[in-house]
Amino acid sequence: MNAPIRVVVVGMGWAGREIWLPRLVEHPAFEVTAVVDPVAGPVDAGVPLLGDVAEIESGTVDLAVVAVPNHLHADIAEKLLARGIPVFLEKPVCLTSAEADRLAEAERAGGAVLLAGSAARYRADVLALYERASAVGRIRHIDVSWVRARGVPDSGGWFTQARLAGGGALVDLGWHLLDCVAPILGPAAVTQVVGTVSDDFVNTAGARAGWRDRVPTAGTGAAGGDVEDTVRGFLRTEDGVSVALRASWASHEARDVTLITVEGSAGVASLRCTFGFSPNREGGSGLTFTADGETTQVPLEAERIGAEYDRQLDELAGSLRDPAMAGRAVADARRTIGVIERLYASARHTVPNHDATREYRMDRRMTGLTEDTPAVGTLEHPRSVVVFDLDGVLVDSTEVMREAFSIAYAEVVGEGPAPFAEYNRHLGRYFPDIMRIMDLPLAMQEPFVRESYRMAHLVPMFDGVPEMLHTLRERGFRLAVATGKSGPRARSLLSQLGVLDLFDHVIGSDEIAHPKPAPDIVLRALELLGAEPGSAVMVGDAVTDIESAHGAGVAALAALWGETDEAALLAASPDAVLHKPGDLLALWPAGGAG
Repeated sequence: MNAPIRVVVVGMGWAGREIWLPRLVEHPAFEVTAVVDPVAGPVDAGVPLLGDVAEIESGTVDLAVVAVPNHLHADIAEKLLARGIPVFLEKPVCLTSAEADRLAEAERAGGAVLLAGSAARYRADVLALYERASAVGRIRHIDVSWVRARGVPDSGGWFTQARLAGGGALVDLGWHLLDCVAPILGPAAVTQVVGTVSDDFVNTAGARAGWRDRVPTAGTGAAGGDVEDTVRGFLRTEDGVSVALRASWASHEARDVTLITVEGSAGVASLRCTFGFSPNREGGSGLTFTADGETTQVPLEAERIGAEYDRQLDELAGSLRDPAMAGRAVADARRTIGVIERLYASARHTVPNHDATREYRMDRRMTGLTEDTPAVGTLEHPRSVVVFDLDGVLVDSTEVMREAFSIAYAEVVGEGPAPFAEYNRHLGRYFPDIMRIMDLPLAMQEPFVRESYRMAHLVPMFDGVPEMLHTLRERGFRLAVATGKSGPRARSLLSQLGVLDLFDHVIGSDEIAHPKPAPDIVLRALELLGAEPGSAVMVGDAVTDIESAHGAGVAALAALWGETDEAALLAASPDAVLHKPGDLLALWPAGGAG
C-alpha cells in the first residue's frame, strides 16, 4: 500500500507539460513511468515517450492522467478504462451526455475507476469559503463568475473550434465554476436553466491569453474561432436555490477576477480571487462574511499559484484506492454536462414562429377540432416530421417503472406501498418535477434510475411500433423523440432495442430549459430538424404531451394503445386519436411525407 503509484501522463500539451508532469514527478506518492503523445518531442522527465495509449503494457501502470484536447477525453479514457486501467480525467470530463454514458459503461466493463474533478475545489480560499458557507443558514442564492480581461486560450487553435473543444468559455471556465458550487448545492437537481452566449472577443487578436503558450501555435491568430467567449446563465434547483453564473474568456475589465457569493437566511459569504494561472490578477484573495449589517474579513493564508493541483494530487492517491469512488465521477459529470447542454440549448432557443402558430390554431377552429373528440382521419396539411413521446407510445415500460419506483420508494422513504398509481398520472413530466409534485424526496431519483437501467432489457416495444417506424422512414419522414426521461436513459434504451438509428434526434427533459408541459422540448426538436410547426405532429399518451405540442404550434396526436388515462387525454383536445400504431400511417393516405 506504500509503494508509489505508477502513473502515465497522456498528452503533452500545455496542461500535461506545465501542470501535471512536473507535479507528478515531484510528488512522493507517484512514480511517472511514461508519457504518451503522438507528436511531442523528448521530455525532460527521463521516462519513455509512447506514441499511443495502446502501447501501455497491462499491469505496468496504476493510473493514467489524461490531459489531451477536449474532443479526445472520452475516447482515450474509454479505451483505458475498458482495459482495466484507472483514469484521472481533466475537465471537461465529457462533451455530451452520450459520452458520459460511454464512460460509465467502460468503467463497469473494465472494473477500473474513473476519477475527475476541478482543481479549483482544492484552493485554500475555496475550502475556506465552503467552511463559511455552512454558517449562512438556508442557502437562497449563489453568484459565481470568472471573468478574464484578455484570456482567450490559443485563439485560432483547437480551444476555439467547437468540433474539437465542445464549446468555449462555458466548457472551459464554466465547468470549473459548476464543479466548485456543486458541494454547496448538494444533491438537489437543477430543474430550470436559461442562458445566453456572446462572441465579441474570441476572434480579436489582442484578447488572446499570452501565458498559455511560450511560442504561438502555428496557424493560430485572430480568425477562425466559432465558440462563445462569454456565457451568462441562471439556474434553479428543485429546492429553490438560484445560481447566477458568468464565465468570460475576455471582457472590458482591467484584471482577471473570480467571484463566489453564497447568500443564505443567516448571512452572506463572499470570496473574491483569481482562478487559474493568469498573471493579470488581483493581489491575493479576500473572503468576507456579512450578517445583520456587519461585514467581517475572514483571514486567509497566502499560497502560491497552482498549489491547488498539489492538494488535488494528495487526495487523488487516496481516492484511487477507495471503492466508494466507483461511478462517482461519471455521476458528477452527468450533472455538469447536463447543465452545460441545457445552457447551450437555451442560448440557441428560437422564438416560435407566431404567424405559423396563429395560422395553425385558426386551422384547428375551422376544422372543428377544438373541443370534441376527434376521429382518426386525414390531417388537413401534409406533414414531414413526427415527434414521439417514448414511454407508453413507443415502449411498454409500465411494469419496469412500477418495479423501479417501488424499489426506490422502499430504499429512500421506507416501508409501505409505493404510490405508483399517482406517479403514473404524472408521466410525461421530468422525474424531479414529479417528485416535487408528489412531495417525495428527490433522493429517489438515483435508485429509480439505477433500477431502470438494470431492468432495461425487460422493456419491450409495443406491437406494431417497429413496423410503423420503418414505414415512416421509408416514406421519407424525419423522426425525433421528446421524452420525460433523461436523454442518456432514452438513448440507451432505444439503442438496446435496436431502433436508435431510426431517429434523427432523441431529446430528454434534462436537455432543455423547461420540461413538459412547456413547449421547449418540442421546439428543440423542431430546431434540430430545421422544421416549422406546421410541418410536424407530436404523438403522446399524456396530457403533458398534448399541452407541449399545442404550445409549440404542432398538431397533437393522442396514442391510446398503452396504459393511459383516456378520458383526461381526450379532454385535452388532441387533433387526432390513434388506437394502434398503424393508425398514424393512415393519416397520410398518399403514403409519403409532405
